[in-house]
Amino acid sequence: MNQPPPYQYPPHYPQQPQQAASVVDAFVPTNPLAAVACWLGIFSLFTCYGGVALGPCALVMGIISLKKGAAIRETAYGRGTSLARSWIGIVTGALSTLIGIAAIVIAAMAHK
Repeated sequence: MNQPPPYQYPPHYPQQPQQAASVVDAFVPTNPLAAVACWLGIFSLFTCYGGVALGPCALVMGIISLKKGAAIRETAYGRGTSLARSWIGIVTGALSTLIGIAAIVIAAMAHK
């Protein structure tokens, strides 16, 4: 009778060791461009007319940091915080740009 071949274990590939997250990861950004995009975006929300200047900067820095973030070697925690900071910069930068443009248009219409 034909018997099935014995079970063969899959080949063992060496895995890259994962770096453990440290307390420093929470405070020191591994992707500084993402941190700058985040803070610029948040700050631009609090300045009415400054959002027109700071908002696009935060938007562009957030997009660039998303693209460059893949090349930076960081822990899983650092990768997650960089991704979150990049998206915060993109969203708040876009919102503050729109709010700043609306404020300028409203101010210009009020002075007519």
